[in-house]
Amino acid sequence: VQRLMTHSTISLGLGLGGGKASTSSGRLPGGGFLNEYAILLDGTDDHVAVASNPSLDVYTCSLWFKTAETYFSLPVAGFGKSGSQYGGIRLIPSVTGRAIEYNDGVKYIAAGGLSNSDVFDNAWHHVAIVFVASGYESTTGTATNDGKGYKIFFDGTRVDTVVETTSHSYSLATTSSFFAVGKERTSYYEGLIDEVAVFGSSLSDADISSIYNSGAPTDLTDYSPTLWWRMGDINGGSGTTITDQGSGGNNGTLTNGPTYTTNVPS
Repeated sequence: VQRLMTHSTISLGLGLGGGKASTSSGRLPGGGFLNEYAILLDGTDDHVAVASNPSLDVYTCSLWFKTAETYFSLPVAGFGKSGSQYGGIRLIPSVTGRAIEYNDGVKYIAAGGLSNSDVFDNAWHHVAIVFVASGYESTTGTATNDGKGYKIFFDGTRVDTVVETTSHSYSLATTSSFFAVGKERTSYYEGLIDEVAVFGSSLSDADISSIYNSGAPTDLTDYSPTLWWRMGDINGGSGTTITDQGSGGNNGTLTNGPTYTTNVPS
């Protein structure tokens, strides 16, 4: 079946479970981190939405994704911003040098060193976007003239190289309007997404490397996420509610039929 490209952006978001019973916290009895489930989105209208409007000042977003789709762009995560501005983490195979980008609704910053074959290869990958401001770290985001900018990390390594303009004034998002996984405005993601988290601080390069953990998701508690969706590990891969394990209490709702899968990053 031939598909037509109807939009140009994608918003972001293997091993099988070991057969051990998990607890309601998504951990092995007696301790230890367990990741058994992810969610599968159909690219048509599936997404995960916050049940009520969140209040999240997003300085870091981290998630795992797997997609074999190479024909048109997909949104992995979409953020609401003030006024009419929108932003998102996007996979864009149709634009050279922008296989991954973060777009804040006004400007974009992209991972210009990645090719489509790096990203759209039917394998699990980790992506993190970090907003940094002057004085927070010795190294700010890419191509800034105001001491502010964005960083993109792909599988634990910083890869941001391309920027639309030289001034970035926002955190990733102040999500008073919405936060969704697999959707940005009217664009939808096709593939798998797991372990989505947002943080109210700019995590360091070393933090992101530790979260990537050589390709296996790990416990994020020590990084104090304000939103952390485990995508099925808290509810045994059933129901339509993704319980927020962060501090914000923003549960997600599976909308239009996303399904659980035991195909997870490991």
